[in-house]
Amino acid sequence: MDYKKLFPYFTANPNEVYFDSAATVLKPKSVLDAEYNYNVKIAANTHNNLFDNAYLANEMVSTTRKLTAKLIGATRADEIIFTSGTTHSLNQIAFGLKKIFQPGDEIVLTKLEHSSNLLPWMVLAKELNLKLNYFDLEADGSIDLKNIKNFINAKTKLVAFANITNTMGALNLVEKITTTIKTINPQTLVVVDAAQAIIHTKTDVSAWNIDCLAFSAHKMFGPFGLGVMWAKKAVLEIMEPIFYGGGNNSAIEFDKFNLAKIPEKFEAGTLNLSAICGFQAALAFIDEINLQTLIEHGHSLKAYLRQAVKKLDQSKFEFYNLKTDEPIFLFNVKGVNAQDFGAFLNKNYHISVRVGKHCARLGKYVFKAESTIRVSFGIFNTTEDIDKLIEAMQNSDNWLDAIL
Repeated sequence: MDYKKLFPYFTANPNEVYFDSAATVLKPKSVLDAEYNYNVKIAANTHNNLFDNAYLANEMVSTTRKLTAKLIGATRADEIIFTSGTTHSLNQIAFGLKKIFQPGDEIVLTKLEHSSNLLPWMVLAKELNLKLNYFDLEADGSIDLKNIKNFINAKTKLVAFANITNTMGALNLVEKITTTIKTINPQTLVVVDAAQAIIHTKTDVSAWNIDCLAFSAHKMFGPFGLGVMWAKKAVLEIMEPIFYGGGNNSAIEFDKFNLAKIPEKFEAGTLNLSAICGFQAALAFIDEINLQTLIEHGHSLKAYLRQAVKKLDQSKFEFYNLKTDEPIFLFNVKGVNAQDFGAFLNKNYHISVRVGKHCARLGKYVFKAESTIRVSFGIFNTTEDIDKLIEAMQNSDNWLDAIL
């Protein structure tokens, strides 16, 4: 099937090769239409059922919660919290759980974490005098399962990691990692950043036995400005909201107030309702295509690329993650600034890639490069797109064309 036909982006940009899905995934027409139609046909706020469209708005949010819970294997829809994105979700988790920490407690991360799953914990550690540790990694960037036990002890309060990293595309086996952690210390909370993984591997928070999960709609065909935080009900009960205002209280007096029940407790202010409607359409789109198809398509493109790069003069390139199966390809051209080569791909071949540190600034200690070129695939990408990339890489000596 020609999936490009489902994405209006390619009508507007017919010659474009879009290789930046790790930053944001393009939106199918059904999602764009759903968001537009909400603003045109419903256009109502929630928290009120006294007129027809307000009722429809509440039903739409309720239905989307249930569909989201189904996607991630959650047993309760009220454990689904809508946020502005993964960054918001992870900050809510970190600062909302502040009171569980004591000076000297430990948090374990990895050096490949996105800033959104690094900085909140760094700030919390500095403020509360906590200790940050970093798991050992395998050569492919995944957590070294053999050495997890060396990082978990009675003081380990929380572990946070991405189940697929946004640079090397390393796949972390969440269930195995969580089982090892909780066998040593059952009280340790496990937080998973699923922003990169949500449409590239099956998510099952119940089977994984994790405590919190965060991801964004725009990484899974949905609108910008919407994220999801999931946590076990018991965790949500002790977690404090980081925002306060309309919608997340049930009573206010001059000197006290009561918080609303979960999930409204964490949803102060007006929800991004048109985005939630678009997200519902994105969930339907994923269901129609089938998650397994999305996973296999990404793996097959990575396998094709792994063979295709053999056509290149290997002495001219640094490849950082060819062995991983996930649809991310990280590389550099030796002797050429990454930004310059990214500009060359754009100007000469209409290939869009991401260049830089990819919001994972500790990654330089893992793959030993300050800046890299990242290619990431979506369901709309084809082997012909990869062939065009390989052609451009074969002509890498002409990179100055983008500048002169």
